[in-house]
Amino acid sequence: MALIEFTTNNKVVADPSTVFAVSNDVERPIICKSPERLKLLLGAIAPCKSVHYVSKGDWSMHDLVMQLVNKYNPATIYMTTYALRETPLRQLVMAQQKGLIASLNMLIDYRAKVRTPEVYQLAAMNANKIAMVAIHAKVCVIQTAAISISIVTSSNWTTNPKIEAGVVTMDKAIGDFHIDWINKTMDNANIFRADQ
Repeated sequence: MALIEFTTNNKVVADPSTVFAVSNDVERPIICKSPERLKLLLGAIAPCKSVHYVSKGDWSMHDLVMQLVNKYNPATIYMTTYALRETPLRQLVMAQQKGLIASLNMLIDYRAKVRTPEVYQLAAMNANKIAMVAIHAKVCVIQTAAISISIVTSSNWTTNPKIEAGVVTMDKAIGDFHIDWINKTMDNANIFRADQ
């Protein structure tokens, strides 16, 4: 399946076997089949645009984030995940040591301490802020003085050969929304109460 481009009049230019429905011209679906497709995804990210993607194990969440952090830095990272493994975490730590990540804020599932205690300890030693809750959401916001990129995805911070899907949005308001609920949850606020 090819990269799908949308013109300003909402006409789709695509492989004839591909069908997508969109409501406006800011959505750009991409099938990511290899690291080359990851490059296409990175090239499609632009201010006030959303890019929807599907991938199958050719690259992982940390590959996408590291590419973005290499381009946009120093970055503050806000991330949530159900599962975290050593290789992705070590890439974050190395980016911190190189000065590419200025602040790392992690909201991870509370069972990480039991499932992967060594990985949790490494995260606790290196994150600027870390909290544990019952969470299945996978969100990452990469923020610099100039940009805010939000990734909402099915992908955990692992290496996974399964089909994953997600949306990458370069929009400050979207980034602020995710940062707000992540920070409040990290500070033990009940964001789901009616009076919040």
